Amino acid sequence: MSNIRKIKLDDGLTLGLIKNEKFKSNLVSVYFERNIYRSEVTALSLLSNMMVVGTKKYQNMKQVSMRLDDLYGMSMTNGVSKHGEKLLISFKFLTISDAYLDQPIFEDVIDFVNEIVLNPLVVDSKLNPKAIDIEKENLREEIESKINDKKAYASSKCISLMCEGEPYAINSSGYVEDIDSISPEQMYDIYKRLVETSPIFVVVEGDFDEEYVERICREKFRFKRGNIEEIRRSNYLNKPKETRYFQEDFGNKQGKLVIGHRTNVDHQEFDKYYSLLVANSIFGGGPHSKLFNNVREKESICYYANSGLEKCKGLMMVNSGIDPDQYDRALKLIRKELEDVKLGNFTDLEIENAKRSIINSMKAGYDSISGETDFIYNQHISRNDLTLDQVIAYVSKVTRQDIIDVSQEVIEDTVYFLR
Repeated sequence: MSNIRKIKLDDGLTLGLIKNEKFKSNLVSVYFERNIYRSEVTALSLLSNMMVVGTKKYQNMKQVSMRLDDLYGMSMTNGVSKHGEKLLISFKFLTISDAYLDQPIFEDVIDFVNEIVLNPLVVDSKLNPKAIDIEKENLREEIESKINDKKAYASSKCISLMCEGEPYAINSSGYVEDIDSISPEQMYDIYKRLVETSPIFVVVEGDFDEEYVERICREKFRFKRGNIEEIRRSNYLNKPKETRYFQEDFGNKQGKLVIGHRTNVDHQEFDKYYSLLVANSIFGGGPHSKLFNNVREKESICYYANSGLEKCKGLMMVNSGIDPDQYDRALKLIRKELEDVKLGNFTDLEIENAKRSIINSMKAGYDSISGETDFIYNQHISRNDLTLDQVIAYVSKVTRQDIIDVSQEVIEDTVYFLR
């Protein structure tokens, strides 16, 4: 496994270099990290899209696309996501490595990255006023279309109900009702706030000359820095006194049953967190799990059934698809499987399969050029520097008693059923 070298370029501005000769490509990723606020989340979601459709030098999508083609078909993606109670705005640029070209292009690539993130198209203190109406409509359609994916909608709705009043309930894509009031002037203001006050992490992964890449990045990445926002730690402690129940009726033939739990586990307590990871894997983390084998296969009442963790917020979410008339039975069976984990009713083979599944999944992530970058950044924003080998060691040493002990802290919070 390759290692990352972190370099401080400025206040709140970090460069990460991951030397990886496994691929013929270089990946440049730029991440902005913010506390998530209802008041700015829609504008930031809109801003992420507007920054890639026009810059000072490349003023429309056609010119942007032509420049990407000039750089040997470089690809560019952008996105907004949530990690605990933090909002992440990311831009990724995938291009061929200089090692496989007659003429180097890395400096030109970084110039283009800079153009996207540091030179937006601004007219009279307005951010790309010609494009804003189109991008508003695109964002509106994106948000409204989420209800068409009933599985994702049900999971999101359960979280918003369970975490009502907490930052984690905020939808990272934004809100339709906030779109119309956003002006081009406001967009420029929030752009400046994003660039000047956000912690920024730039990662270069691939086959490159480290000394050369570091020099180019130091020269090119000159972000204007202000008072860097202090990122709050996500609140993971919550012990609900009773389960809350919610239902919506859309007239669906297949119901979506989502059960939200509070784990009350600090992800920075590595022994406990990785014990929880194994416990979740036994419970519902894949085709080896209790939910899959007992509820889905043996009892045949679920079209799918799985569980997953949100480590920073301390949540464990169960998602299942069932016939609406099987609601009571499915809920009972799912609860029984979690109770069996708490009581230690699982075999050594189940522990071994769970560990193997986790470790193989982590290693498989490194089979793509973005895998190591994603892992490193996840560790960075989780405020730990564990390597993949160290994580695997923590997973490997989890014992039966560790699993039982950590499972005792998992408390059911909310049951949401979409009919």
